[in-house]
Amino acid sequence: GKMKYKRAAIWISAVLYIAMGVIVISILLTATIPVINKLKDKNTFIETKRLLYVIDNNIRTVAKEGPGSQRDLSPFVLNKGQLYIHQNDTIVWRMETTAELLEPDININEGVLNLYLEKTPVVGKYSVQALINYNSVYELNLTSPYKQPYAGRYSVLIKHSGNYIQNRPVIEISIS
Repeated sequence: GKMKYKRAAIWISAVLYIAMGVIVISILLTATIPVINKLKDKNTFIETKRLLYVIDNNIRTVAKEGPGSQRDLSPFVLNKGQLYIHQNDTIVWRMETTAELLEPDININEGVLNLYLEKTPVVGKYSVQALINYNSVYELNLTSPYKQPYAGRYSVLIKHSGNYIQNRPVIEISIS
């Protein structure tokens, strides 16, 4: 009888050790996954800002160079969030995040970018946006077979159309 008892005790302790291991691992994962996601979002935010500066730089370059000038941005990759091109003069990128990437509810200007982080109705969730407004400088004319918002991988062509609206050059943006 004693041998059986010993074998059972070994099994029970093995099961308990495994259970403890599983619990410890799941606690660690629960703690680190949100941190990892916040870091990812921070990197996405930095990358996307860089991408928006590239768009802006190319728009300004073709505007300066004059009619017919164009730049091809391919591949153009948006890893996360959505890109909108609004009302002929605004480019906006938006993303939901749990990371407090900026001071909430304050407009922050970083070069041509206007950055804003707003709280959502869900506690700990935010919506971050980066916006470029060309309201008195250029007219943007978007052509694309795809509906807005844009997310994923595209080919973007920025071109000076040769047309002007109230002395503002019309810049064609083709997303395909």
